[in-house]
Order: sequence, then C-alpha cells, then structure tokens
Amino acid sequence: MIKIGCLAGVMMLVGVSGAAEAAAVPRQIAVPGMEYPWSAVGRLNVAGHSYCSAVLISERHVLTAAHCLWLAAEKRWWPASAVHFVPGFQGDAVLVADAKSYVVADGYRFDRHVSAADEAKDWAVIELTQPLGRQTGWLAAAPLDQPALLGHAGYRQDHRYQVTLDYGCQVLSQPPATPLLWESCEAVHGSSGGPLLAFLPGGPRVVGVVVGTTGGNGGGVTAAVSISTMQDGARFPVAAKAGQGAGIGKTIGHAPPAGGPAAPAPVETLHDLGQVDGQPATLSALAERLTKTVEEKPSR
Repeated sequence: MIKIGCLAGVMMLVGVSGAAEAAAVPRQIAVPGMEYPWSAVGRLNVAGHSYCSAVLISERHVLTAAHCLWLAAEKRWWPASAVHFVPGFQGDAVLVADAKSYVVADGYRFDRHVSAADEAKDWAVIELTQPLGRQTGWLAAAPLDQPALLGHAGYRQDHRYQVTLDYGCQVLSQPPATPLLWESCEAVHGSSGGPLLAFLPGGPRVVGVVVGTTGGNGGGVTAAVSISTMQDGARFPVAAKAGQGAGIGKTIGHAPPAGGPAAPAPVETLHDLGQVDGQPATLSALAERLTKTVEEKPSR
C-alpha cells in the first residue's frame, strides 16, 4: 500500500502498482498570478475552513479535486454557496466568484481507505456565478496526446499567497496502465485540485488534476486524475457530460483581453526565465523557454 496525501489535511491509503521513482527532480518557480496563463489558476476557498487549487476551463467553469468540497467533520458536501474561487490570487482578491453549483464524479466517496480506482474519481466541475474567465482567460482541457514539457501550478501551503509552478515533470505511469496518472513533480498541502499542464506551442493544456502524493508533505511522486479518465462517459455518465459542457475536450484556451486586470501574455514570466529583451512574449516562447531552463540547469 502506498500512502497518498490528499493535500487538504486528510491522508488516504491507495493501492498502486507500477509507480516508479522519479529519475530527476523538476524545477520550481513562483509565477505572477495576474498574468496569463497563470491567471486561469486560482485558490478555491471553502467557507474560511480550508483551501485547494483549481483552474478555469471556460469563462465560468472550474476544474478541481472532489475531496476539496467534502466537509469531513460532518461527512457531507459543502453547499455551493460556501465555495469561492479567486483567480490569480496574490494576497489580494482582485477577482472572486461564488460557486453556483458543482458536479462530483459519479461514484466518488470520501474515505480514508479507498482503492486507486476510487481515487481516479476524485474530480469535480464547478460552475461559477460570474464569467470570470472573460477577465482572466481560461485554459484548454484535453488528454495528453503528444510529447510536451509537463508541470503543475497551484497554491502550495508553503507559498499560499502566490502561484507556484513545478515543471520538468516526468510521467511515470498513466491510464490505462494505472488508474491514476503518476508524475515526478512535487506536491504539498494546497496543491490539490491544481492543474497538471502540458506546455504546447499553442498554449498550456490541462491534462489532469492533482489529487495526492506518495511522499507526504514535500516529496515523492504526485498523482493526478487524467482528462482522458474524465471523458469516460460509461464510467461517469453525469460528470463526463457536465465536463464536456464545461469545456473538457477542447484543445484551445482563451487569453484575457488587453487592458483588463490580467495581462494577456507571459511577459514577466519570460523575463524571469531569462528570455532576451525584445523577443515576443508568446505562449510558444513560454513552452520553449521552460524547456530550455530544464535542459540548461542542473537538477536541484
């Protein structure tokens, strides 16, 4: 049995086969929350009780981990009105919206002793009361179908007021070989519900949602529910339909407009990554620069 940290204060035990040790340690950087594509990532605050990470996949739909919405002390789901999404949070809530409703993956149960197959049900789609994505942009959410640099972004407990990106991850196993997608990026409390990203020339794509780690708080390998799993209509007749309506399966994201609260291009991120001044700040350049930093610098 491999211990899985659910990253919201609850530890579960999940049986997993085939999860290998990471061959290399990935990079980690802080990124500006109100700059696209990070502006689509946000904190999911739950009634002042706890928080997770989440990501916009349409102008008003958010993808996250299902366990973030469970009130363990009373063994019930939080009402949608208690759930608040703050995109690009950097200590001040520039934008915020309440949840209007949410759909949890069919058959998901919150328990301290579940199987890996049950953990693959740990995802949820939230509809917001306001179309925040019109101001922050949103990301495509579709399966990983080509080679790409991987990373995940979220609000780690050790950096809870900024978006942190771990990147240079390696896929260790994934469906159908294993129920969960296992990768080598680090996850800690607060990361749960954040997007696993593939950095493609056309822009980052959400290919999974972080749900746990084998190494406790600050190490090991990370488990994510893959987007391909979420599209399984036979297994998730209600949630897969809701996910499709929310944007799961679309391969093109949407940047915010210029002049709004979120910058539409990753200018500051590329500068921090060492891009030469004067080169265009595009999403393609972001993918290239992240890849180069992994290749150029030794592992931490």
